[in-house]
Amino acid sequence: MVSAVEASRAASFEQDGYTVIRDVLSSGEATSLRSAVQEQVRSNPYPSARSYPEPAKYTVAGNRMADPALAPTAEHPTVVAAVEELLGTRAHIAAFVAYLRTAGDAGGASHCDYRRWRPVGSSMNWLFAVLPLQPFDEQYGPLLVSPGSHRLMQEVDPSAHVRDLTPPDEDQLPEYVDAELDTGDLLLMNGRTWHKAPPALTADDRCGIFHKYCAVDAPPAAGHYPYDQAAYDALSREGKRLLATHGDLPLLRTRLLIESELSGERRYLVVPGEEQPWQLPGGLGWEEDGVGWDIGARIGSLQVLISEQLGTDVPWASYIDDWVAPDGLTRVYGYLGDDLEAGALAEASWLTADRLTEQLGGSHDICATIQAWRHSDVLRGIGKGMLQSERQFE
Repeated sequence: MVSAVEASRAASFEQDGYTVIRDVLSSGEATSLRSAVQEQVRSNPYPSARSYPEPAKYTVAGNRMADPALAPTAEHPTVVAAVEELLGTRAHIAAFVAYLRTAGDAGGASHCDYRRWRPVGSSMNWLFAVLPLQPFDEQYGPLLVSPGSHRLMQEVDPSAHVRDLTPPDEDQLPEYVDAELDTGDLLLMNGRTWHKAPPALTADDRCGIFHKYCAVDAPPAAGHYPYDQAAYDALSREGKRLLATHGDLPLLRTRLLIESELSGERRYLVVPGEEQPWQLPGGLGWEEDGVGWDIGARIGSLQVLISEQLGTDVPWASYIDDWVAPDGLTRVYGYLGDDLEAGALAEASWLTADRLTEQLGGSHDICATIQAWRHSDVLRGIGKGMLQSERQFE
């Protein structure tokens, strides 16, 4: 049964795009975490071109979850319970992040973190969990939010297999307000809510935890961040469920499942395989330049491979799964290719799922991927390559 407090919190989150829970961390816990973030920044600064305490926004993210002093923040019981309450289901941690801003940093301009080319921002149902490690006030720099701005982007067709959003009209941004966050408070903020962080007045560090969580049934369209074994091992037995993927195998290949409605049936594009009758188009993948710490997206390289192999362009792709092989992982995406000229793709064949099962066996990776792709309970979004970042809504 939902309590009055939970109902009020959910209503605030729905209406304003954020809600606040006070005093989640004690002052002692916040002080210890602040020291741990500062130590990470001193010993291993990111961006590496800067050296603490030079003016910058330093990031402690991703596999630095392995730090035993910081890992518990990912699975803090109050945080996870509130996150899953608002997402409406169990969660995966899409991004493990702490930020430290030193004196002289310019702060953060008005923005929304929904990003189709980033594992952290491309889920259709995700939120921030922000824990200030000192007051986010005028001295340290407040966190300003635009109430209701998460509604500036609306789903084009809520019944679509892969959902699209309308572009935001920034001229319609509601006026910003101060979230009035004190040490140890918890801000839960919709991933589409606009926010900004003015520069601080004090010469002291501004530290905070800024984790991102997505619903388990709304995977990032760009693909999950690849947490390593050390990050996984740093979590408790219960907390390990928060990682959608983990391990030390590298992401080596990327492939694309292209579906099209032909002759009244769903068919899938396959090409002759090297060691099997059929395989999905694609091959060795790579990170695009400039992704920073938020690694894992392979859509940019996949678009290049598809253009080279099939002579056609795919404007987007949506993450489905990772295939495991002894030497590494294959990241697999899906695309609805009704716009493709089926007869113009050299050496490619369009086969039904039944035909592929007959030829490859139902347990084959391709057949299992088709089943996952067609799963009706998964909320999929559009993913893009980073070079398309200025055109993410086209």
